[in-house]
Amino acid sequence: MNTEQPGRNQNKSVFICGFIFFALVLLVRSGRQGIMLLRIVRWFSIRSCLLLLLVVCGCQTSKKENPQKATTPSRAHSGPGQALSEVWRHLNVVLVTIDTLRADRLSCSGYHEKLTPNLDRLAARGVLFENAVAQAPSTPPSHASMFTGTYPTVHQVRNAGGFALDKSHETLAEILEEKGWQTAAFVGSSVLDRVYGLNQGFQVYDDRMPKSAAGEEPSRRAGPVVDRAIQWLQNQSGQKPFFLWVHVYDPHAPHDPPQPFKRKYKKSPYDGEVAYTDRELGRLFDALDKKSPPERTLTAVLGDHGESLSEHGEYYHGVFLYDSTLHIPWIMAGPGIPAGQHVKAQVRTIDLLPTLFALLGGKVPAACQGVSLVPALEGQPIDTAYSYAEALYPKLNMGWAELRAVRTSRWKYVRAPRPELYDLEGDPGEKVNVIDQHPAEAQMLGKELERIASLGAPDAPEKVQTKTISAATERKLESLGYVSAGAPKYVSLTGQGIDPKDRVHILKLMEESGSTENKRTPEQRVRLLEKARKEDPTNPVIYYLLGQVYEKSQQPDRALEIYRTALRQKVTATSKIYARMGIIYGEQGRLDEAISAFEKTLEMDPTDLESHDKLALAYLLKGRIAEAERILKYLLAVDDENSQAHNRGRRADTLSARCSWIRTCSKPI
Repeated sequence: MNTEQPGRNQNKSVFICGFIFFALVLLVRSGRQGIMLLRIVRWFSIRSCLLLLLVVCGCQTSKKENPQKATTPSRAHSGPGQALSEVWRHLNVVLVTIDTLRADRLSCSGYHEKLTPNLDRLAARGVLFENAVAQAPSTPPSHASMFTGTYPTVHQVRNAGGFALDKSHETLAEILEEKGWQTAAFVGSSVLDRVYGLNQGFQVYDDRMPKSAAGEEPSRRAGPVVDRAIQWLQNQSGQKPFFLWVHVYDPHAPHDPPQPFKRKYKKSPYDGEVAYTDRELGRLFDALDKKSPPERTLTAVLGDHGESLSEHGEYYHGVFLYDSTLHIPWIMAGPGIPAGQHVKAQVRTIDLLPTLFALLGGKVPAACQGVSLVPALEGQPIDTAYSYAEALYPKLNMGWAELRAVRTSRWKYVRAPRPELYDLEGDPGEKVNVIDQHPAEAQMLGKELERIASLGAPDAPEKVQTKTISAATERKLESLGYVSAGAPKYVSLTGQGIDPKDRVHILKLMEESGSTENKRTPEQRVRLLEKARKEDPTNPVIYYLLGQVYEKSQQPDRALEIYRTALRQKVTATSKIYARMGIIYGEQGRLDEAISAFEKTLEMDPTDLESHDKLALAYLLKGRIAEAERILKYLLAVDDENSQAHNRGRRADTLSARCSWIRTCSKPI
């Protein structure tokens, strides 16, 4: 340790006091023996502690001291600005996120089937947060909250599809990269494609899905994801610390685990997906232990959200805000984390970033809304009493009301057209709405929700703006279950409209018509969707799904009639419906109608690049050469954020060739 020589005018007592001070710092570094002193240091600056010691020793000095910074990181136990100093510990960091994993499926959480031996072993050497909750029952918003430490109302990734994390938001990966970490991500689904902005800060972002005859698949199994991650791990030299994020998608629908899990869990394919995922993560953990010993590695494993297995009339996730889709598993292990601990206090995904930074010795970004959970590891209280969550899918995609909620360890209040209040201690399944019996609690939680979400007055509701993605990306999302008829560009979140609770029978009809397990014929699907349409005539998704059935059955005229009916009903999301009409008109050679439909699409959604491309082709076929060339030049000029980097060059070459071709045309084709 380097210390400054005492000044000529300092007496021996000052020197002794300085010696005592640095000895106490060493005591703090020694671990649990210094825990009482560490609690003092949290509340006083180093300068204040030294002055206190000078007083105790009876030492006086007329010269202000400038004590040396501590060489070990102080723990930022709460929000920004709480760290005494920023001295980063260069530990390796591994984050594993498991899509759609329910908290009650872990064996260490008491599940009767032994599905997760590898996750159980990780929990045994670290901490299991028993009451962890997500901020949204949707993959992109939930991950954005993890990586920024902010609620969706701040990071503005509000749904799957139509939103991307803006570059103005500082992410966990960006900060670690700036501090010298090697960063890499390997994701299991196109729902986390780089188009959604979560690649910020990653030097390697592996989001390439496998190819098939139909094009790029929307997801890949955990095995290939883990293979790629292990390969990257083995190539690390060890000269720099690394941050590795691995996202596995398998518990997400459709639930179809590989053998032998499919056979073993025939009655519960979801459990089979969980067991398979755990086996593959076991390979990752083994490779990690060989590359980076546990004493040098911080590991965090979280679910991004849960899965409703028909509870409350929901078959997957995204519509409601019950704990079946918000309660998640969360395990952490590594330096500074005691083994075999269970924390019962509520914790939130926004707390991940500040907790990692507390353990690494870094300062938390000022925008962060989460807090460090490190005090909970020492039996101290943490400021996580309230957790905010939202579900905008019903509003943006179904034409119903959006839902917002605030949760405590005991209560959950859901703001809906018919609001709900649940006593989670006595009713963990949220089966009995007790809002009439506890009006004071509901009022208090309602005010807390308004505070957290910064809700405007009823006459000035929050407005959100969607960012449309490419049609190719949209098709991938649809194959993953994220169906949309094209969300309106600007949406006012009034909290009013059709209560999703009053449409659970529509969810059932849609599930029966589209479930891969049911193997419905096109005629059966039409009957189910027609019944849903009659009972929910303003739901744009029903029209879109019904039109798709007719299109795939080679009945374009029936599809057109369904799309026209949707327009007459004035459903809220129609850009994709106009786009489908334009495609059908074009295939039938009705170019004037195709042009009109694509122009309407682009009036509502000027960022729909595929419709721009098809409109240019329709202009060309009509001999409107200048208009076609104008659109294609626009497409070339646009920084196409909807295409992955490895596709951009090919797209640009294609458009350049098409522009050259247009210039050679002197008459209509």
